[in-house]
Amino acid sequence: PTRRSSDLETVGGTIDGANVAFTLANPPSPAAGLVLFRNGVVQKNGLDYTLAGNTITFVTAATPYPGDVLLAWYRY
Repeated sequence: PTRRSSDLETVGGTIDGANVAFTLANPPSPAAGLVLFRNGVVQKNGLDYTLAGNTITFVTAATPYPGDVLLAWYRY
């Protein structure tokens, strides 16, 4: 099968300083290939967030705040 990629997709979800769960349009394949940016800074899986399917869950200390920009690059 042909792999597709999502280049700098805007991550779905409400950025309000309380919400920690966000979604991607597709689950990354491989999951480890997700590159997630917050305000241009690459986030680390297992340290800043976890990924399950197409759902990104930020750890409490890394909760996005209003004005933050979340972008993702991945293959699916």
